[in-house]
Amino acid sequence: MTALVARVVEGLPGGALTLFEVADVDAALERAIRTGARAPYGAVLWDAAPCVVAALASVPLRGARVLELGCGTGLVSLACARAGATVLATDVDELALEAARRGAAHASLELACAFFDVGAADPLPDAELLVAADLMYEPPLARALARRVAEQLARGGKAVVGDPGRVGRGDFVDELARLAHGLRPAFVAVAVGAHRADVAVVG
Repeated sequence: MTALVARVVEGLPGGALTLFEVADVDAALERAIRTGARAPYGAVLWDAAPCVVAALASVPLRGARVLELGCGTGLVSLACARAGATVLATDVDELALEAARRGAAHASLELACAFFDVGAADPLPDAELLVAADLMYEPPLARALARRVAEQLARGGKAVVGDPGRVGRGDFVDELARLAHGLRPAFVAVAVGAHRADVAVVG
């Protein structure tokens, strides 16, 4: 079993949060290659998550229903739950979901976690706000995320997406424009300590 260790993330609106991530990414990756298991990258904090949390400081969250796609360590979901939202954190990686559960338990926060594949045909779980951090690292996944954002907009919701400059961002923007009547999201640079990413509020 891949070990998870606690990490405190400072500089967030509302104060620091403790999350859980892979203790040794290289060792976990080698183990995944040997066994054919999923690579452990989902249970690692990447730059976009703290930046999405910072951007959400201007979004009313108390009482809102929030859906996070590709929750990873769960930092964004934890921050939303702490701000008073009802949150469903989703991922395709059970290790990531376990990290999110442990973070919620550590912080005594209510957080629902579930398997959900962004690229599948299943409809989005119901939510007023969709959040996603760093899901544009492959063009097919970036296009799938754009379809999910368009789905969220079509049902009257909003989305907040963060990206540190991955290869799929152009695909995301083009696919969203195709599906959402030419809408091209405006990404704004956000920094939280050493973390840097661009964040767009859509809808």
